[in-house]
Amino acid sequence: MKGKVLLLFFIVIMLSACQSSSPPTTLNDETQLIKKSETLPNVANTGNGTELGGVTEGQPERSSPEMLFRSMGNFESSGEFYDEMLRNPIDHDYEMEFNELLNSKEIITTMDWGAFEGKYEKIWDEELNHIYEKLLSKLDRESREALIESQKEWLKYNLKETKFVEKTFIDTGYLGSKGSVSLARDIMERIRERTMQLMEYRYLLDGEVEFLYQSNN
Repeated sequence: MKGKVLLLFFIVIMLSACQSSSPPTTLNDETQLIKKSETLPNVANTGNGTELGGVTEGQPERSSPEMLFRSMGNFESSGEFYDEMLRNPIDHDYEMEFNELLNSKEIITTMDWGAFEGKYEKIWDEELNHIYEKLLSKLDRESREALIESQKEWLKYNLKETKFVEKTFIDTGYLGSKGSVSLARDIMERIRERTMQLMEYRYLLDGEVEFLYQSNN
């Protein structure tokens, strides 16, 4: 009996030593959380109203396309389609105009920023309608019906999401003076993402990439 107790005591000591010598579990250095950069400039309230632009303390620096994550499709992570999306004319003009406003020495109001985001929302919306019709023309009856239903549901989602944000964060003033600008940009991004999704479907069918919009720069 005494021998069994000593043996059990010895096993416990060995197990404790093994646990204390094991290295602690840590995250791999390559495991990181990628935070999407803030792209809207800070809003400052002045005696003359809300204004944006110029260089102010705490204002975000200009982010390059490589640093700022934006959807380029779901199925083609590389290749011709991905390259075409990276250099698409709408994002190109958007970034140029955004930086012109951000670096302007003139007073840029929230109304100006709202008009800017609204302009590109309309451009992406026209592009969405264009690619939707193009894609429908290339599908058989069953696939056409499926896409029509899918687009109806997406439109419902887009409207309901917008209404939720308006009622919860805009009408209540929760997001402050830049809330309407943030919402306009959010709507534009949703339309942009859906447009690229449909463009990718067409590319998978016939290898074609086409933009209705033509750059002015």
